[in-house]
Amino acid sequence: MGCLYREDRLVTTAGVAFDGTRYFLARRQAGGAQSRRWEFPGGKCDADDADERSCLAREYHEEFGITIDVGDEIGSVPFEHKSIRYILVAYRVTFHTVPTELSVHSETGWFLPDELPDLDLADSDRIFIEQFLSIA
Repeated sequence: MGCLYREDRLVTTAGVAFDGTRYFLARRQAGGAQSRRWEFPGGKCDADDADERSCLAREYHEEFGITIDVGDEIGSVPFEHKSIRYILVAYRVTFHTVPTELSVHSETGWFLPDELPDLDLADSDRIFIEQFLSIA
């Protein structure tokens, strides 16, 4: 389980890639807690992660086989899942190659801001877009 905490909540990260008009999201594979739901990729921090940014870089490498640049923090939202208190911390990310390797996702896509509310998003990602991306 994760090892980084903020505001007494377990940190989970999200990388928000934006190409000027569209956001990059990935759809989880069937099975598991977030089965077939769309998300901004990221994940829980491991004991070997020095900080949130290195956690996010590791997650992108594990999930897509790519290296990313992690930029500024966009914001954070608290949430609970199975009685565990988390905080989703989102950062701007850029990548220089298109992700083609999918280890925990079934597909990826680039979506216009007004398309995001219609996706079956992970609950924490829905809260995030409503609060920080000015999408209702």
